[in-house]
Amino acid sequence: MLNFTGWKIKRITKKIKAMQANRVSNQPTDEVLKKEIAYYFELAALFNKLKGHKKYPYAAVMEEECYLAAASLENAEAHYQLGKMYLEEGRFRQELEAQGIYNSENNTKQRNAIYEAAHLHLLAADKLQHIQAKRLRGLSIINGWGTESDKDRGFELVVASIDQEESWDKVPQIFAAIGLNKPEFFAAIMKRRKDTPSV
Repeated sequence: MLNFTGWKIKRITKKIKAMQANRVSNQPTDEVLKKEIAYYFELAALFNKLKGHKKYPYAAVMEEECYLAAASLENAEAHYQLGKMYLEEGRFRQELEAQGIYNSENNTKQRNAIYEAAHLHLLAADKLQHIQAKRLRGLSIINGWGTESDKDRGFELVVASIDQEESWDKVPQIFAAIGLNKPEFFAAIMKRRKDTPSV
């Protein structure tokens, strides 16, 4: 099983190298770029499964690098995955700091840098019309993850993501999934829905 995975990684890496070399001298078609991005995602999934395996001690780093490579080709999903990964690390580092035992200048610097990267990737994904990225940005702003907490601004982004997705019928499920299932948010969204003229 592991040998087969290693073989797949080598095979995909070889294909990607050829595509990257081709990009240097030629303008690739959209189809070729989509294929290259798909290879990065396939590699990322393989490395994700190898996390914690002693033969692949840097599988998590390689997964991140796959998403970075796909993001460099303006892929919204790759930007979103990076934003989500970085946000989780930033929140973990924030939790360490809150505990008091592990707070250090180094942790604070790393937390700030990783939060900044998270927001840059989420914003890039949002600009590429990624609905989940817009929603996660809103949630981050509401909760003050790597930014000043601003409930109104964050809420606007969450509402805009629901509008963009045209999923007003799923509001309770969306709110429950992102942890906003508090009465004040439901009241605010229903008021916003009523005040918004239908197009």
